[in-house]
Amino acid sequence: MDNLKKIVLLNWYLDETIDFVLGDNRNKQFIEKSSREDSKEVIDSIDLVEIKSIQDLIKYINKSDISDLKTYSKHTHVHQGSLNPEILIVNDYPNSEEEDRLDKILTDDCEKLLVKMLAAININFEKTSIINTFFWRTPGDRKPTKSELDLTEPFFQKIIALLAPKYIISLGDLALNMLMGGDVNLVDSRGCTLTHENTDTPIFPLFHPRILIKQPSLKRLAWEDLKIIANEIS
Repeated sequence: MDNLKKIVLLNWYLDETIDFVLGDNRNKQFIEKSSREDSKEVIDSIDLVEIKSIQDLIKYINKSDISDLKTYSKHTHVHQGSLNPEILIVNDYPNSEEEDRLDKILTDDCEKLLVKMLAAININFEKTSIINTFFWRTPGDRKPTKSELDLTEPFFQKIIALLAPKYIISLGDLALNMLMGGDVNLVDSRGCTLTHENTDTPIFPLFHPRILIKQPSLKRLAWEDLKIIANEIS
């Protein structure tokens, strides 16, 4: 059974609420080790230092077999917007609705809310850049696993280096964790100015627009965070 069929089967288990337990952790350790080795093999297959533009990097990602989930998705969603942004917005990953939009990273309602939020602190969304931490849809729109994120992490970091933003705004927990290289809690981090582990670029954590749409009561906290961003970049 190939990896894609395994993914579809596991997704069926989740949909049918079927649980199963491995006898010990050896299978888990083997999977994690294999993932690390696969990731290293992908990274070794090209010298990322030699890639000098976002366009060339996206071309490489599009033609390369980085993750089995690439064949599960309709499109590869990496980057949208300016190639020379002062502000970079980091999203998490495309869901089943977002993957249908080849030229957009966020859904219409999320993008509309984000545009409004940024405009409130005099940031023009059209002049920003937005990227994903993971480039493909996942089965059931689940959060990508650590092993899946490990496969795209070198390319994610390369995108940031190529765009060289002055500031970064992270949307949600996953984006923040990828930027910080560890387990970071958004609730504890919001309202603070953090630093990207590789470039020392200031990071401003924000609630993801989809969360604010589902829980409008959080918009008050989001406004407080936006005022902090406005003060830091003024």
